[in-house]
Amino acid sequence: MPKKISSAILCVIAIMVPMFMVSACTQKQHGTAYKVYYANNQGTSLLENVIFIDENDQYVIAQRLLDSMNSESSKECSVIKPVNVNSPTVEFDSIYVNVYFDSSYYDMKPSTEVLYRAAVVKELCQIEGVTYVRFYVDGKDAVYEDGSNIGNMSAEDFIDSSEGAVADVKWVTINLYYANKTGDALIKTKKKICYNKNVSLEKVVVEQIISGPEERGYYQSVPSSTKLLSISVIDRICYVNFSSEFASDMVNAKSNVTLYSLVDSLVGLDGIDGVKILVNGNSNLMYRDVISLDGIFYMNNEIVEK
Repeated sequence: MPKKISSAILCVIAIMVPMFMVSACTQKQHGTAYKVYYANNQGTSLLENVIFIDENDQYVIAQRLLDSMNSESSKECSVIKPVNVNSPTVEFDSIYVNVYFDSSYYDMKPSTEVLYRAAVVKELCQIEGVTYVRFYVDGKDAVYEDGSNIGNMSAEDFIDSSEGAVADVKWVTINLYYANKTGDALIKTKKKICYNKNVSLEKVVVEQIISGPEERGYYQSVPSSTKLLSISVIDRICYVNFSSEFASDMVNAKSNVTLYSLVDSLVGLDGIDGVKILVNGNSNLMYRDVISLDGIFYMNNEIVEK
């Protein structure tokens, strides 16, 4: 049976590192450094501290981290978890961590809940072997205000900013298209993501496709080695410029599946009707010797599994 631990958990999106915390880290310490997060006194951004833990057991590490997060370290910072929200239990299962709350979780204000949840994910994902975190409330998947499941979360789902605050962060639901198991069609999935509003949504979408799916039953459609060199929208056409790995590296998906995983995901955004794909700034080439990139691609529903 998986082990469980009870603890108070906190939250992070925008991170600020004050000098009083950094200076403490210059002292001689033993063990591995882990980040602990607190809210500023206004509750609009996070303060970051570092503690050192000389342990290898992931449950011991988690307990130490969560206990530290529940204790204020200075007058400049405060614990994020409201006192009326009961401490959760945490269950480790391979690369997943399940965090179980009771119904008091939903008593948090939306701005506090966003910070709290982001901090929990980033905090627990520091532990070796942990990739995803999933929240449960009263034994059921935690949900957003619209009733949709929050699902698996990773540290990369939360965009950090050295100067940002809660107001700079936005939640949005997007449609993403990944390859099916055989790589000959696309499968549509909805994902609610958190991103910094100073970053274009089209850039976030492309990076999500390159990173690949988190849910089972969906498969990589674009080589993960691909680098996004630039992206812009002009006259409702999205121009996406990739590194050479996009064309040279292979993935288990047909050429049209790879291209339309990007096109269909982008055309679903407001303000984008078509997509122009370039490789190192060049569109005068044949992608995998099969499809010419010298044109604009539009939504293709025929390649999507019904």
